[in-house]
Amino acid sequence: MRNAFAFGLLGLFGCVGVAASGVPTGGAGAVRGGVSGLARSTEGWCQAKTSTSWRHVLSRHIVPLSRTTPLRPMAAANDGRSLFAMIFTPSFTGVAEINVQTSAVTRIRAFPDPTPANGSEQADQAWGAFDGRWLVWNEYRGETNFNDFTTWAWDSRTGDLRQIGAATRGPGGQFWESPWRGPDVRDGVATWVQGVGPDSLGEVHTYDLRSGRDRVVRRGHPSGAFMLAHHFVVWAESPKRGASTRMYTANALTAKRIQTPRALRYANGVSGLYTDGQHIGYPSPRYRSLWWSPSLAKKPQKILTARGLNHIDNDVQINGRYIGFGIWPGVFIADTKTHRYVQIFGHGGSTLINSRTLLASYASHSKLDPIQKVAMVPKRLLPPIIACH
Repeated sequence: MRNAFAFGLLGLFGCVGVAASGVPTGGAGAVRGGVSGLARSTEGWCQAKTSTSWRHVLSRHIVPLSRTTPLRPMAAANDGRSLFAMIFTPSFTGVAEINVQTSAVTRIRAFPDPTPANGSEQADQAWGAFDGRWLVWNEYRGETNFNDFTTWAWDSRTGDLRQIGAATRGPGGQFWESPWRGPDVRDGVATWVQGVGPDSLGEVHTYDLRSGRDRVVRRGHPSGAFMLAHHFVVWAESPKRGASTRMYTANALTAKRIQTPRALRYANGVSGLYTDGQHIGYPSPRYRSLWWSPSLAKKPQKILTARGLNHIDNDVQINGRYIGFGIWPGVFIADTKTHRYVQIFGHGGSTLINSRTLLASYASHSKLDPIQKVAMVPKRLLPPIIACH
């Protein structure tokens, strides 16, 4: 599950989502394997013409509270009726659960700095993930400092809130450098990386939320960690100074190393990989192409290559058949079943996808405008991506 960052951050939720291309999509759809907009599709894939059905389904499912209240989604709940978000109001600024139908707000944790974000880079932010029961997130002091944070977990069944991790300081009082990636959680086990020494020395932590046990499964120079199914934890790390990172895997409950799944062995140098535990999607190391694998046992396939000076956004999303990705300033949804993709926004925004829901955040009108409308659409209501001609 995943990492959604404060979308205050890159307008972000342009990090939690996906900022992408603004190329007009009127006229004929792309030719399979041909060139369209800002990307060149791989043979067998194509960009479809933007359809009114996608615009309509998004506009019909705007979260009412997002029209009037500054909020940034972190994850959708599995009930299809609520979402988790940072919310910024005069009376409460922090992490909350929002009932989409009633606009009821359940406060989970207030930020230490109660100042609403409103574009301030000093405002507290959160980046987290939800596994169906536990919401886990890093709480950062400001949008631009990823080294000063605390890690929190909230049990949606019991309401229990606990701190499970925190950044550590060096002898001079400065926080050790930590990678730019929030925690992940799957089936009751959370993971994150925190700096513990000079030269990017860090530890991969796994935390069993049922037992309360924290383990350090790796001490070295990891650049981020995430969870797969079956309680496997994966992190990227360079085997030696100057070499590209590779993916390493361990049992999160025992710390025992295991063989890295085949799909991840092709992801050397990759830092923006996302997974739903069984499928993966990611931009290439230079963010020039988009890759996907339908199974951890299969070699990844290239979907498209960005044209010119364009690049793939660093927060690809995937769950089941759907992939969310961006080529600034557009936002796209890809259907891996039909091998088609369509632009849903042309002026920035972001996506989050879980097993039941697509969360799509519209871009705000300006940097100083804190309002970002959010659409929450059940995946069963998503329209088909029309055939490319």
